Amino acid sequence: MGITTQASVNVLNGNLASAWNNGNPGGSNSLLPSIPGNALANPTFNVAESAPPVYDSFAGVIYFGEWGHFGQLFTNNGDYKTNSATRYLANFPAFKDLGGINLGDQPKVIKLFGTGTNFPSNTGDKVNTNNARTYEAPTLVGFSDGAPASSFPDSGAWCRHEWSQGVAVPDSATKVTFGAYIRTPADDLFRSLNCGGVYIWQDTASSPPINVYINAIVVKKPTDNIELVTGTQSAGLNSQQQWSGLSDTKDVDHYDLRWNDTSIIQSIDYKSTSDHQQFRKVEKEVTLQSGTSRRLGLAMFFGENQGNLDESGNPTGSIQFYNPFVIFE
Repeated sequence: MGITTQASVNVLNGNLASAWNNGNPGGSNSLLPSIPGNALANPTFNVAESAPPVYDSFAGVIYFGEWGHFGQLFTNNGDYKTNSATRYLANFPAFKDLGGINLGDQPKVIKLFGTGTNFPSNTGDKVNTNNARTYEAPTLVGFSDGAPASSFPDSGAWCRHEWSQGVAVPDSATKVTFGAYIRTPADDLFRSLNCGGVYIWQDTASSPPINVYINAIVVKKPTDNIELVTGTQSAGLNSQQQWSGLSDTKDVDHYDLRWNDTSIIQSIDYKSTSDHQQFRKVEKEVTLQSGTSRRLGLAMFFGENQGNLDESGNPTGSIQFYNPFVIFE
């Protein structure tokens, strides 16, 4: 069957799309619509962008209406752009990488990957080899299996980049269920110890100190032994290295950086790449912190082990996301 006639299967709903016509898709192959009750804005990323970031972007800049990007690795020594390593995959042909061009006003899949051989060391306030780096630059450690992390490169520490969004928590809500449809394709599996997933943070303070409660879902290879830090971390570098990122509230047209003064990592669920060769929903229910005028943030992330930031040329692997959700009860 040639490229002009080959049918596509939508693995999210199992429907067989109509055959292609002269290299273009025919018929409809829509992905699943947004989940009912989802508090996130534009979870299907269906706002057209003429030039979405692919490799780097300024932290906190908003795309797709409400989504902000956070990275920890500066991509050059001349400005403050950080690694964004993102591709937007079209629905038709199914999950095809169109090279970052305008995909039109249609739902998209977001693919996140690592830097690998593109990792620059940099100098001065943009040095990418200092695990003690902190305010005003984004901390270099996204999470680790011990706190604080050891000297760079620590094989028990990960650099993280992610897309996130903040939402208001209804005053009546006592629980939240969050998650996404996640895929780790067999032809682009994580390099050993790389991982990805989705997490939420709850900031219970209206002003510093920022006490952030973390709950996460981490997808990893079944052969990798990853046991990230949990529990309350002492103030200072210990907490700043654990899940700091972007604020859950927009500052006019962007999200500010967030340094966790105290990180309380309540729980981390681990999933296997072997169970996510095709899109499959992951979700987690969490009891909310009490209070009113609360906010919550959700992020889709790629975690690159610091031991993999080298010049080996080994692929980093990737993780794909569709339809992330936050549902309050």
